Amino acid sequence: MIAEELFARLLAEQVVSNGLGASAAQRDRLLTVWATLGSIYLLDGSGEVMIDRDDGGLHPADESDRELAYVQAARRFPELRHLMPQRPAAAETCPRCRGVGELIFNNGVNRACCPDCNTRGWVPVARP
Repeated sequence: MIAEELFARLLAEQVVSNGLGASAAQRDRLLTVWATLGSIYLLDGSGEVMIDRDDGGLHPADESDRELAYVQAARRFPELRHLMPQRPAAAETCPRCRGVGELIFNNGVNRACCPDCNTRGWVPVARP
Protein backbone atom coordinates (compact mmCIF):
# COMPACT_ATOMS: atom_id res chain seq x y z
CA MET A 1 0.00 0.00 0.00
CA ILE A 2 3.02 2.29 0.52
CA ALA A 3 5.96 2.13 -1.85
CA GLU A 4 8.92 0.50 -0.11
CA GLU A 5 11.35 3.32 -0.95
CA LEU A 6 8.91 5.99 0.25
CA PHE A 7 8.24 4.20 3.51
CA ALA A 8 11.98 3.70 4.14
CA ARG A 9 12.61 7.41 3.53
CA LEU A 10 9.80 8.49 5.86
CA LEU A 11 11.10 6.14 8.55
CA ALA A 12 14.62 7.53 8.16
CA GLU A 13 13.33 11.10 8.44
CA GLN A 14 11.12 10.33 11.42
CA VAL A 15 12.25 11.99 14.60
CA VAL A 16 11.39 9.64 17.44
CA SER A 17 11.47 10.86 21.01
CA ASN A 18 11.79 8.66 24.05
CA GLY A 19 8.09 9.16 24.79
CA LEU A 20 5.11 6.87 24.42
CA GLY A 21 5.33 4.83 21.24
CA ALA A 22 9.00 5.52 20.57
CA SER A 23 10.26 2.03 21.37
CA ALA A 24 7.57 0.32 19.29
CA ALA A 25 8.17 2.67 16.36
CA GLN A 26 11.90 2.00 16.37
CA ARG A 27 11.73 -1.72 17.15
CA ASP A 28 8.98 -2.60 14.70
CA ARG A 29 9.82 -0.09 11.94
CA LEU A 30 6.57 1.81 12.31
CA LEU A 31 5.85 5.36 11.24
CA THR A 32 4.27 7.60 13.87
CA VAL A 33 1.36 9.40 12.22
CA TRP A 34 -0.70 10.75 15.13
CA ALA A 35 -0.60 11.06 18.88
CA THR A 36 -3.28 11.72 21.45
CA LEU A 37 -3.24 11.63 25.22
CA GLY A 38 -2.41 8.00 25.88
CA SER A 39 -2.32 6.69 22.30
CA ILE A 40 0.18 6.73 19.45
CA TYR A 41 -1.05 5.80 15.97
CA LEU A 42 1.59 3.89 14.02
CA LEU A 43 1.64 2.82 10.38
CA ASP A 44 3.55 -0.06 8.84
CA GLY A 45 4.71 -0.34 5.25
CA SER A 46 1.69 -2.36 4.18
CA GLY A 47 -0.69 0.34 5.43
CA GLU A 48 -1.75 -1.47 8.58
CA VAL A 49 -2.36 0.77 11.59
CA MET A 50 -1.34 -0.19 15.10
CA ILE A 51 -2.03 1.78 18.26
CA ASP A 52 0.38 1.94 21.16
CA ARG A 53 -1.79 2.65 24.18
CA ASP A 54 -0.92 3.49 27.78
CA ASP A 55 -0.95 -0.21 28.67
CA GLY A 56 2.30 -0.59 26.72
CA GLY A 57 1.01 -2.99 24.11
CA LEU A 58 0.45 -2.61 20.39
CA HIS A 59 -3.15 -3.08 19.32
CA PRO A 60 -4.59 -3.32 15.81
CA ALA A 61 -6.73 -0.32 14.92
CA ASP A 62 -10.45 -0.70 14.39
CA GLU A 63 -12.04 0.82 11.28
CA SER A 64 -12.64 4.24 12.83
CA ASP A 65 -9.11 4.51 14.26
CA ARG A 66 -7.60 3.30 10.98
CA GLU A 67 -9.49 6.01 9.09
CA LEU A 68 -8.35 8.65 11.59
CA ALA A 69 -4.74 7.48 11.20
CA TYR A 70 -4.95 7.58 7.40
CA VAL A 71 -6.32 11.13 7.42
CA GLN A 72 -3.63 12.28 9.84
CA ALA A 73 -0.91 10.46 7.88
CA ALA A 74 -2.01 12.24 4.70
CA ARG A 75 -1.96 15.60 6.45
CA ARG A 76 1.44 15.04 8.02
CA PHE A 77 3.04 13.38 4.99
CA PRO A 78 1.64 14.67 1.67
CA GLU A 79 3.18 11.63 -0.06
CA LEU A 80 0.60 9.48 1.76
CA ARG A 81 -2.48 11.30 0.42
CA HIS A 82 -3.53 8.13 -1.36
CA LEU A 83 -4.45 6.70 2.07
CA MET A 84 -7.13 9.34 2.66
CA PRO A 85 -10.67 8.05 2.47
CA GLN A 86 -12.28 9.17 -0.77
CA ARG A 87 -15.23 11.51 -0.36
CA PRO A 88 -18.37 10.00 -1.88
CA ALA A 89 -20.28 12.20 -4.31
CA ALA A 90 -23.28 12.20 -1.96
CA ALA A 91 -21.29 13.29 1.11
CA GLU A 92 -21.83 16.65 2.76
CA THR A 93 -19.34 19.04 4.29
CA CYS A 94 -19.26 18.42 8.02
CA PRO A 95 -21.45 21.08 9.65
CA ARG A 96 -19.53 21.00 12.93
CA CYS A 97 -16.01 21.68 11.60
CA ARG A 98 -17.12 23.23 8.29
CA GLY A 99 -14.93 20.86 6.29
CA VAL A 100 -11.68 21.46 8.16
CA GLY A 101 -11.67 18.15 10.04
CA GLU A 102 -10.59 19.86 13.25
CA LEU A 103 -12.26 21.91 15.94
CA ILE A 104 -10.29 25.05 16.68
CA PHE A 105 -10.34 26.68 20.10
CA ASN A 106 -8.76 29.69 21.81
CA ASN A 107 -8.19 31.69 18.62
CA GLY A 108 -6.37 28.84 16.90
CA VAL A 109 -4.11 27.91 19.79
CA ASN A 110 -5.77 24.56 20.46
CA ARG A 111 -7.08 22.01 17.97
CA ALA A 112 -8.92 18.73 18.30
CA CYS A 113 -10.09 16.14 15.79
CA CYS A 114 -13.71 16.63 14.82
CA PRO A 115 -15.64 13.69 16.26
CA ASP A 116 -18.57 14.14 13.88
CA CYS A 117 -16.56 13.46 10.71
CA ASN A 118 -13.55 11.62 12.22
CA THR A 119 -11.27 14.37 10.84
CA ARG A 120 -12.33 13.79 7.21
CA GLY A 121 -14.13 17.12 6.81
CA TRP A 122 -17.19 15.42 5.35
CA VAL A 123 -20.02 13.20 6.51
CA PRO A 124 -22.10 10.67 4.62
CA VAL A 125 -25.59 11.89 3.73
CA ALA A 126 -28.08 10.47 6.22
CA ARG A 127 -30.63 8.26 4.54
CA PRO A 128 -34.27 8.60 5.58
